[in-house]
Amino acid sequence: MDLIYTNSSMQAIGVMKAYDLDLAFGSDENDFEIKVDANNHCCEAGYYVYIIGTEYGGVIDAVISDTETGEVTYTGRTWHGILNSKVICPDAGQDYLTLNNEANGVLNSLITRMGLTSIFTVNIYASDLEISNYKMPRYVTGYDGIMQMLKSVNGKLVLSFDGEKVILSAAPIADHTKDGSVSSDAMSFQVKKTSKKINHLICLGQGELKDRTVVHLYADASGSISQTQTLTGADEYAAVYDYPSTESTQKLIADGTSRLAELQKQDDLSVSLNETEYAFDVGDIVSAIDNVTGISVSVPISKKIVSIKNDYMSVSYETAIGKNGTSSSGSSGGSSGGGGGGGTFINVDAALSLTSANPVQNKVVTAALDSKVDEDEEMTILDVVNMWNDT
Repeated sequence: MDLIYTNSSMQAIGVMKAYDLDLAFGSDENDFEIKVDANNHCCEAGYYVYIIGTEYGGVIDAVISDTETGEVTYTGRTWHGILNSKVICPDAGQDYLTLNNEANGVLNSLITRMGLTSIFTVNIYASDLEISNYKMPRYVTGYDGIMQMLKSVNGKLVLSFDGEKVILSAAPIADHTKDGSVSSDAMSFQVKKTSKKINHLICLGQGELKDRTVVHLYADASGSISQTQTLTGADEYAAVYDYPSTESTQKLIADGTSRLAELQKQDDLSVSLNETEYAFDVGDIVSAIDNVTGISVSVPISKKIVSIKNDYMSVSYETAIGKNGTSSSGSSGGSSGGGGGGGTFINVDAALSLTSANPVQNKVVTAALDSKVDEDEEMTILDVVNMWNDT
């Protein structure tokens, strides 16, 4: 498969010889690595690479030479990673960037806003997806923001390099569980079905200590979310959603509901198959049935991994599973549909309660809530205990 390399002006120079490519994009990574023999060294930082007619390509950010192995390695960002290197900001004096238009029209405005028109262009045809009064999360990275926006209208982002620019297109998510187009027999996969899921989300909003806004949200056995608890005792599985910057109780409930809905999606399916037979996009929904265990799951594709070695290409797909089997999302808030997210999610053992009379538990919870947790990381109760013991 021809991997074309260009100069920094995206003018094609040639075809890379005898290369090994590892590339991933979607919920994380969004980068690539190419290894060549030192005799085939041909690129510099700032050059672009692509496979025409696909979304496989990007910009080389670094060149590494290893004299011991005689290899040169090029590393860089995929097209998706370039989008995610930009931050979408609200206009001056505005709380949010509010978007209205047909989805491809919105994509065009966002590419212009991010200053990427020299690399990207947008499909001129209508997508049949309408963006209406969508509030883009504040200061969200470009790719993540676009994916969240399109997900809010059941859409996905499709990329393809046409020889001059990367064409962006919004398209409806394909649900392969309904069209019967993919057979489990044609896949190599790992499948996990989770029965015990987080079903009690303690949402913490504005205020301090006893004056802090607290909302309890519950999911029942079928996954329906309300403020009424039906699962108790050992069946209760609790977590904390810390969102002190939320604007109102209604906003806290809306974003907490979105987060709890995400946490109900803990099934996992890792798929490997021949892309000449099947091709999925990030966001598409696939299913599989394991004949050994009888496990059946339906999950959205969150990451695509491409490997080319010795001219043989393999493509694998993953769904987003975070620590302790919880679903990962682009930000800790996990909100879509203009929700904005912004909260920190902390796993807590089911037996732990904010109203516990146990002073050790209360200190652990306090430490967890007062700590500055990285937005992309979920903290387990064991992490919090260890952190507290170290203080």
